[in-house]
Amino acid sequence: MAAERAREIDALGKRLCGLKLMLRGPVFFAGRSGFSAQLQTRTHLSAIMEDLELVPFGGYISDDSDFHGTAKTRKKLESHSKRSTSKQLVQTWNETQASHPVASPVISGKIVPDVLYNRLEGVQGARQLNETVDEFLKRLPPKTTTTGPWIWITCPVVKNEESKSRHAPESEESPEEMTDRASALLSQFSGEKERIINANPTSAQSSITRKLGPLREQLKEDILDLAVSCGVTSGKWMLFPKPDDVNRVWRLVAEAVVDGRLGDTAKVAPADPPNPFTGEQKQSSHLICVYTKDFSDLDDVRRVLAEMVELGLAPRNAADGAIYYKADVYTYLNIDSSNPYGLKASLYSSKDLAGLSKTTHTKPSALGGSTKRKQQTLTTMLGDGKKRRR
Repeated sequence: MAAERAREIDALGKRLCGLKLMLRGPVFFAGRSGFSAQLQTRTHLSAIMEDLELVPFGGYISDDSDFHGTAKTRKKLESHSKRSTSKQLVQTWNETQASHPVASPVISGKIVPDVLYNRLEGVQGARQLNETVDEFLKRLPPKTTTTGPWIWITCPVVKNEESKSRHAPESEESPEEMTDRASALLSQFSGEKERIINANPTSAQSSITRKLGPLREQLKEDILDLAVSCGVTSGKWMLFPKPDDVNRVWRLVAEAVVDGRLGDTAKVAPADPPNPFTGEQKQSSHLICVYTKDFSDLDDVRRVLAEMVELGLAPRNAADGAIYYKADVYTYLNIDSSNPYGLKASLYSSKDLAGLSKTTHTKPSALGGSTKRKQQTLTTMLGDGKKRRR
């Protein structure tokens, strides 16, 4: 008889397809409609089995079977069940869940949005929480999308009060105030440059350039110090893929951003609209910006560069060329390669960082020293206006 019972129990175990019954405490079974009941006794178990359209235990498992645990375990569970109503058990479950919150599940590759925070949520030109990366790339392929000025993607973070306040632009100094103060520094340099030129009318241009060198270096340090003190510390590695290759390169960047391999945000310039008269579309390249939070954090700037090298987005060897990193403060000040101050438009190149050891850090005087840094959020950058800036 015992052997026959054992065979019946084994057959039932196979039919349950791996469903485990752990009757050491309150147990819940997931039916078709989710967590449907609390199981404590054989009566409850039979009801659940019936709800799941499985065979009942009657005729399969006897009271003398150790399937329900030892006699001591069964007595303890039955006593606990008699003292608890179904309502009390559900209430206990809810309280337990509330004290140990977990992220909602991913369904068909889509993350439940109420768990995560996306600073660009609601922006038409950005990836939303309710769409996969593939859906985002199909909706806004940079090669053919003409609405802009930018297509954005960011890595969502777990939603909490800290993540929200961290990206609240009203808690930080505005870029406009920073640019006003930086513009005063530029004007001061221009005035000093004019004074030196007027004081040396017969000097060669090379001589004037040497005299301006220390002033130009000081201007650079003052601007970067100001940016750090104002919290405008973000910067970006820049890529310039051809139109025929931009979709592929942008996919690599977008997937890496969401996976957390690069910085937390990236953007790409969409296609230029065709000429309204000829219909021609002339565009030599698209700009892709891969952001980091702090241009003075060389470890992070180097880390992102190393990931880009591994992804094939940046040259591995200096002989194969270089990519460049630009601080956003220069973007706000419209400092490009032809600026009248003689400043380099880029802060770093991949060749520069390849020659630095991992323990090398920027000079405190140039990058704000121990000044408390507040990250200027990229949300405010969406107000760049119709003109695209880089």
